[in-house]
Amino acid sequence: MGLPPLNRRRFLQLLACSSLATPAWLLQRSVWAGVGATSRFLAVADTGSGDANQRAVAQQMALVNRQRPVDLVLLGGDNIYPAGDIAMVQATFEKPYRELIAAGVPFHAVLGNHDIRTANGEQQLAYRPFGMKGRFYSLRQGLVEFFCLDTNVNADWARQLPWLSQSLARSSAPWKVVVGHHPVYSSGFYGNDQVAQRRFAPLFRRYGVALYINGHEHHYERSKPIDGTTYLVVGGGGAYLRPVQASDQSAKAISRFSFAELEAHRDGLTITAWDAQGQRLDRALILPPG
Repeated sequence: MGLPPLNRRRFLQLLACSSLATPAWLLQRSVWAGVGATSRFLAVADTGSGDANQRAVAQQMALVNRQRPVDLVLLGGDNIYPAGDIAMVQATFEKPYRELIAAGVPFHAVLGNHDIRTANGEQQLAYRPFGMKGRFYSLRQGLVEFFCLDTNVNADWARQLPWLSQSLARSSAPWKVVVGHHPVYSSGFYGNDQVAQRRFAPLFRRYGVALYINGHEHHYERSKPIDGTTYLVVGGGGAYLRPVQASDQSAKAISRFSFAELEAHRDGLTITAWDAQGQRLDRALILPPG
């Protein structure tokens, strides 16, 4: 059941006002409480450093799961530094995320540019805890369908792009979320990718993709909606940070070790970003496409 139009408009005004953020969020919780189905997940990228920064982020992710159990974790690539060697998986995945793994939370990864430096990423594809059904794949979790891509320089776009178009067209999920390692829109070191924009933006518009999640840029950033799609950079998972300066397309941009918590309801998808000390960096509500 959605909000009456006037109440919804007022709610969004409250949410947008930082001084009223907490009351608005409490209001949002009471509204969604009667909706029923909920999908909750975490997203993080550029994780595989195996150092104290990765472990600190992982501990906060585990804390969120203890307080608000999640359905899955998305790993946005560069899962194992420096070169994707599966021999490093204990230090870069199994130990940092041992609490989440022990709790039975499934992980689903995509390949980053560092991951394909060893055997073109085939070792990671074969490693079952990474939950990759192929170099590109989709999975449905409740209200959300995830479309996980290989965005690397040697990606098979002749097969992958038609697959993405057909899969998006077939999807009946209220929320369509695309995940890739490389940015489409970013205010960071690499910036906007015009090739990726030409490749993805028409599909995202046509099929109502609400959210694109990526790493590669080592910071956190949430874009303003661009033709109906929000672009979320979650590259603060453990690798060294790079500076970022918010641009006109940014709703929030900050260089901090961090991850995102996302919660999907029929009437909205909430994004909350947390840093490695458990401080909230960002909070936003996305409305359904269309």
